[in-house]
Amino acid sequence: MRASARAVAERLGDRTALTTLASQPPIVLRQTDRGLTMVTGAAGPLGGDRTDLTVSVGDGASLDVGSAGAALALPGVHGGSSSATVTLRVGAGATLNWQPQPLIVAAGADHLAVLDVTLDPTARLTLVETLVLGRYGEQPGHLRTRWRIRRGSAPLLAQDLDVGTGAPRGWDGPAVLGGARVLASVLAVDPLGFPDYDAQRTTEPGVRCEALPLADLSAVVLTAVGPDTVRVGRALEAALSGLTSAVSQ
Repeated sequence: MRASARAVAERLGDRTALTTLASQPPIVLRQTDRGLTMVTGAAGPLGGDRTDLTVSVGDGASLDVGSAGAALALPGVHGGSSSATVTLRVGAGATLNWQPQPLIVAAGADHLAVLDVTLDPTARLTLVETLVLGRYGEQPGHLRTRWRIRRGSAPLLAQDLDVGTGAPRGWDGPAVLGGARVLASVLAVDPLGFPDYDAQRTTEPGVRCEALPLADLSAVVLTAVGPDTVRVGRALEAALSGLTSAVSQ
């Protein structure tokens, strides 16, 4: 299955409006009181599926994007890999808060998730990606992720991950997941920067949380790995709260 979707948010007067909203299953986009919500219109992604989603936030606009439920990558009837490409464009003085529900990679799945982001130098971004390797009690499928983030004309972050069954050796070792099955990553970008941000060590049992400042301290990458989405989520909430406090000071 091949499917694509597109959303455009623009500032009209003193508010943000979704001026373009086009989608097809399994990507279904809905405007809600929370902003833009992605709704699962079919099972998957399944092996063989190719999906593309583009979200553009115009100059001065502000958009929150979430999803109605977790995505579940599954093997296809005839095998093969699946891929999902997300392209985000954030204009001058615009803000995008991207926080979909987790992606679960079931046993036998082979999935590639690509994230391509272009930011104006004055744009703000909070981007959250949560990955779950396998459903309860099963071995994980194979997952590859690729982040390419640009700010203005310069690269800000290039990050690749290859984990799960079939990944190169060492993916489950202490240098990567260390036995954890949930990995969450946050990229926060603010032109005011995070000069006073002090990464607090998480007190959640079994969770490791680290912060990596980028460039001129105007961007920070947070990562948390742990045994379940509840504990990893709490650790990230605490870290995000610290980022918000640092910007407001």
